[in-house]
Amino acid sequence: MSVTLLFYNLGIKDKKEVQAAMDDKLISKKDLLSKEGISYGTLYRWKRQGLIPESWFIHKATEIGQATFFPEEKITARIARIKDLKSELSVDQMQELFSANVESFKIPLKDFKELEIVGRMSVTAFTSVFPTKDLLDFNDVFGMYVVDHLMKLSGIYLEDAKQVLRLLCKYLSAEASKEYQLILLRKMGVPMTVLVRGEDEILLEDNAEIIACANLGEFEEALKDQLIA
Repeated sequence: MSVTLLFYNLGIKDKKEVQAAMDDKLISKKDLLSKEGISYGTLYRWKRQGLIPESWFIHKATEIGQATFFPEEKITARIARIKDLKSELSVDQMQELFSANVESFKIPLKDFKELEIVGRMSVTAFTSVFPTKDLLDFNDVFGMYVVDHLMKLSGIYLEDAKQVLRLLCKYLSAEASKEYQLILLRKMGVPMTVLVRGEDEILLEDNAEIIACANLGEFEEALKDQLIA
C-alpha cells in the first residue's frame, strides 16, 4: 500500500485545485487600498517595517500586466490589528508581536483555556499526559492545537491524542524544525504515531491504515497567525 502525503486536509487532492482555492481568496492591491482606506505609501512602509510579511505580496500576470495581490483574510486582519495597535505600541513593539517569537512565548494554562483556541478534550488530553504543567510554552500549545484539529477532522480518540502529544513533546524538545508530516497509523487495532520528513512516499503493510496525518509546518504557521490575530 503506497501513500503520498501532500495536501493533508481540506479535501484537496491535486495542485491545480490547491492553486484555485488560493486564487479565490486573493485581493488585488488596488482593491485592498480602497477597502482599507490606506495609501500605497502606508502599505509599503508597513512592509519595510516588518509589520506585513513580504511573502504576502504575491505578484501575478494579468491581462493588463503585472499586478500585486494579497491573501485577503490575512492581510485585512493584519491591517485591522495594526490600526488598533499603532496608538498603543511602538513600531518595535509591533514588530516583536507580529514576529510570533515562539522562544519567548509563555502563557498560564488557565489563561490559555480562556482563549478557547482548542477544545476541552484537547486540554484534557494534555493535562492527562502532563498533569503538573501550569505554565505553557509555544510547543505545549502547538501540541494541543495539532491534536485538537486531528480530533475534529479525523475523529481520533482521547488515547490517540495522548500518544500524539507524547511523541510531539519528545520530538519538539530536541528538534527546532517542524518540517515533518505527523502520521497516526492503526494496525490490528493498535495505534502508532510516526514523523516523516518532507513529503516522502510512505509504504504500508496491507493490514495497516492511516487514521490521520498533519503537516506540522502548516499547523505551526496557522497557530502563529491565530495567536497574533
